Amino acid sequence: MKLADGLFLESCREVATKYPGIKYNEIIVDNCCMQLVSKPEQFDVMVTPNLYGNLVANTAAGIAGGTGVMPGGNVGADHAIFEQGASAGNVGNENLLEQKTANPVALLLSSAMMLRHLQFPSFADRLETAVKLVISEGRYRTKDLGGSSTTQEVVDAVIGALD
Repeated sequence: MKLADGLFLESCREVATKYPGIKYNEIIVDNCCMQLVSKPEQFDVMVTPNLYGNLVANTAAGIAGGTGVMPGGNVGADHAIFEQGASAGNVGNENLLEQKTANPVALLLSSAMMLRHLQFPSFADRLETAVKLVISEGRYRTKDLGGSSTTQEVVDAVIGALD
């Protein structure tokens, strides 16, 4: 890890010199997670290797309401993938699958991110607005958000809320 972390930091430092108008800072991952919980407003953008990104994403998901509401995207020069942004507690959770109660919000918001990436901002806005409306109305929510709706019921509500 020391070699990989060192190479990553070296690369970040090199890129940072090309953008002097952007504040660059380094922080150890455990302190980063603590700071994210105690003073999240100090962070704007984070760049991390995969392992540390998972730790930070799961911490952020806990702050935001759980892994079911956190979208994610990985964007490279030639390819991009959009998915649920955090996975703690969901991967391999057979109960969510059997009961059909997985929260679809993160995947729906990730889809909005993908639409925006593909230059369809109006469609992304419509989807995000519909998701926010369904959540704020409170009638259709999965268990992790204090409701009892199934995955399909939430998706159907979002589809119904699309303008």
